[in-house]
Amino acid sequence: MTVKIRLLFVFLLLISSSIAQNRIPPVCFANQNDGAGGVIGHGKYLGSFDGSSINFSFTIPTLILNVEFNDVLVLYIANGSPGRSSIDSSVDDSADAYRIAVTNSNVNGFGSNINFPSGFEITHAIAIDPNVANLYAIPASGDVGDGGLNFLSAVSSTLTSNTQGHFDLNFEPSDIGITDASFGVVGVYVGHDGYTYDEGWGEGIIPGTQGSDDITFTAAPNGPVCFKLLGVDEFQNNVEAYYLDDHLHLNGVSGNINISVFDLLGKKTYSQEHAIQGRFSLPMHLKKNVFQFIVIESSNKRKILKIIPISH
Repeated sequence: MTVKIRLLFVFLLLISSSIAQNRIPPVCFANQNDGAGGVIGHGKYLGSFDGSSINFSFTIPTLILNVEFNDVLVLYIANGSPGRSSIDSSVDDSADAYRIAVTNSNVNGFGSNINFPSGFEITHAIAIDPNVANLYAIPASGDVGDGGLNFLSAVSSTLTSNTQGHFDLNFEPSDIGITDASFGVVGVYVGHDGYTYDEGWGEGIIPGTQGSDDITFTAAPNGPVCFKLLGVDEFQNNVEAYYLDDHLHLNGVSGNINISVFDLLGKKTYSQEHAIQGRFSLPMHLKKNVFQFIVIESSNKRKILKIIPISH
């Protein structure tokens, strides 16, 4: 039987160039509800912006909990322009499974209202499952019937299996009508037929919510910001930095440079200062197949690499 899941998470993406002394941007944890077995409610995510593209990294405990990611993850996006403050009965596009998920269609009797936090107006949505990742523009007003969502493009996604423990979603700011990464997101993971579960992010998701139950968000998640400015090259343009064959390779950097490594939870696993002049290779035996950050800093400049060392 298909495991039907609904993910609800809300967060305002705040951009910052600062990195704490011993931690990089933390991941955000879900609401710990487990009406769908915990596949989403016990997951976590991290958002980042590298100056040109926006990335979301999702970690979901499919193998740990023996559950599957079988349905559609919807990211509702508020780009700052006038949009909708809710998904209600006037928004019902049942032309295909992804439009059913985005509009929470009642075609199968599971339609429900999603009320967003005050001041949060959605303009776009991304629907993703192991088969597709589609970006839509949501009309700001009026009824939205079959075919009423405006398909814009496919979005880059690494989700290809319903048992993956991690996947990334990547898109450009211009795809959603902005020039930087100042936007808000509300996420929904919903069955292809519109069935609702209680797992997700944000205050207001009542444990036990399911089927056609309505959801009203009362606030964005508490705790640390889950989206930061990452990967921006603050050194001069001719600086090279990459990780290959268990070495960090640098070229074009001179002076006293501090090199640190952080895991996905923001814990510092390595930190040491090096006197560098030009080309430099530092042996670094990092944990394999794990998402990590290498932070390269001088007194007033910084470069951040996001890597997953692959075992051979």
